Amino acid sequence: MNIGESLRLALSSLNNNKMRSLLTLLGIIIGITAVIVITTLGRGLQNQVMSGMQGIGTTTHMVMVHERPDEEEVSDDPFAALDYAPAMDAENAMSLQDFEDLQAHFGERVEGIDIENSGNGEVLFEDTPVSTGINPVLPASLEMRGIDIEYGRGITQDDIDGQRPLAVVTWSLVDAVFGGNPQEALGSRIDVEANGQIAVFTVVGIAKDVNEGGMQMGPQSFADIYIPISGANRVGMDAEWFNFFTVRSSAEEETAVFQSDLQTYLDRLYRGNDEYTAEVLDMSDAIKELTQVFAIMTSVLSAIAGISLLVGGIGVMNIMLITVTERTREIGVRKALGATQSDIRMQFIIEAMMVCLLGGIIGVVLGGLLGMAGTAAFDAFATPSIVAVLLALFFSLAIGVFFGAYPASRAAKMEPVEALRYE
Repeated sequence: MNIGESLRLALSSLNNNKMRSLLTLLGIIIGITAVIVITTLGRGLQNQVMSGMQGIGTTTHMVMVHERPDEEEVSDDPFAALDYAPAMDAENAMSLQDFEDLQAHFGERVEGIDIENSGNGEVLFEDTPVSTGINPVLPASLEMRGIDIEYGRGITQDDIDGQRPLAVVTWSLVDAVFGGNPQEALGSRIDVEANGQIAVFTVVGIAKDVNEGGMQMGPQSFADIYIPISGANRVGMDAEWFNFFTVRSSAEEETAVFQSDLQTYLDRLYRGNDEYTAEVLDMSDAIKELTQVFAIMTSVLSAIAGISLLVGGIGVMNIMLITVTERTREIGVRKALGATQSDIRMQFIIEAMMVCLLGGIIGVVLGGLLGMAGTAAFDAFATPSIVAVLLALFFSLAIGVFFGAYPASRAAKMEPVEALRYE
């Protein structure tokens, strides 16, 4: 008997016992669905995190000013700098003048510098208070954070040098204060209150909200405004020193070379400081570690979900044993007509494989749809991994072979006379 005939007999058996076949399939379907959903969600989550960190370790280099570690505390851990206390005063932290000197030293090799300095306050316009995040920025800050200006313009170096009281606001503020009318918002004067101080700023630009584009670097709030760093003192914010900043290098720069040159420059800047140092965080290694963590988490969760496949496999073996018992006379007739043990064994193994493969295909389709829907729900759409799909189908077939082997062997070893006598 050839494989084609075995497939025909297997499909015929499945068709004759539709309800039993469906119940047998459920265990395989649930197991494969769980594995595909978990791997797809893990892939989507990883893509979301990595997209948020896009550029870090390539053209954007994070720098932290922290306590100088002892020689025995020096570590290769990319997150080691976070274990040390940051500089908390102007004497040890970086200043705006230091940033200007850094920019002048590297010239065109540096496209921009951004700082971490945000606070919360309220915008008052015609007695309408709106909870607002206040973000003092440098000229390249909005672009480095991936925040697009949709109307008007951004903050320039001239605005900073001239200490102009200007502001770029987000759409949430425009909706709340100006009824969503950008023309009315541009050029309007708004009162910004923070730390017990009120200052007047003129709106010159409208940007996307931080949850629509870019990474939020400061505290969360209903809306955001971006003001020149030189105007921070108008609302009681200290913008004279910084213990954390980022540097964007030119796209032509080789990452490792630029990071090394930047670290050399900072080492020279802090060589006279025995207590503090400035360290370039090598986020490329951190990203690799995060990728490995995601891979391990996905593998572990998939393995846990895969346990249901074993349960489904046991169900397949149980049904196949019942099938062998029910078809004892058929087996006897076939053996009496010349079917060999290998023919009988092949027939039942292929039948078990067909059950598991069909369940695997349904599970892959269902798991893929659920996984894509889940990732789309948190704005990290991802499709199932081809490797995960192929592995799921392979394990489906493997389970069919493994759990179908014993029933098939039992059927193959039946004596024709005894099988024909079975009632």
